[in-house]
Amino acid sequence: MTVVLARIDQRLIHGLIVNQWAQSLQVKRFMVVDDEISQNETIKASMRMSKPAGTGMSIIDTQKAITNFNAGKYDAQRVLILVKEPATLLKLIEGGVQIPKVDLGIIFNEDGRKPVTKFVALDDTEKADLETIKSKGIPVVIQYVPTDPEENY
Repeated sequence: MTVVLARIDQRLIHGLIVNQWAQSLQVKRFMVVDDEISQNETIKASMRMSKPAGTGMSIIDTQKAITNFNAGKYDAQRVLILVKEPATLLKLIEGGVQIPKVDLGIIFNEDGRKPVTKFVALDDTEKADLETIKSKGIPVVIQYVPTDPEENY
């Protein structure tokens, strides 16, 4: 198995991810896919400090993620993909990355977004991207922590 879950969470790596999601999903690699952050060595270094022992972490741009997944680089690992917005996931999916499910974590109510739930706000483009993902047969759910019940988006 490769990707066990893709999560859209503007905070990317944080306590809930490394302490609850990683254990629940038995993650072996955290895959942060972000074109901007992948170029910022300071942010990448601080993110790597949060990595639990025994796990790997990649902080790469979208194209490198597509290339690496298609080359089978992570085939023997359980990977949790973390992105800030649906558009990044859509690019991964259209690039051939197999994603079994998308979870909406925290998407801040800013930049013209409208609240969908307590923790998720989306703009029209993000809603359209999520609908496209769903149309490809990939479930999109809202689940803040693994112990919360899953809600279909």
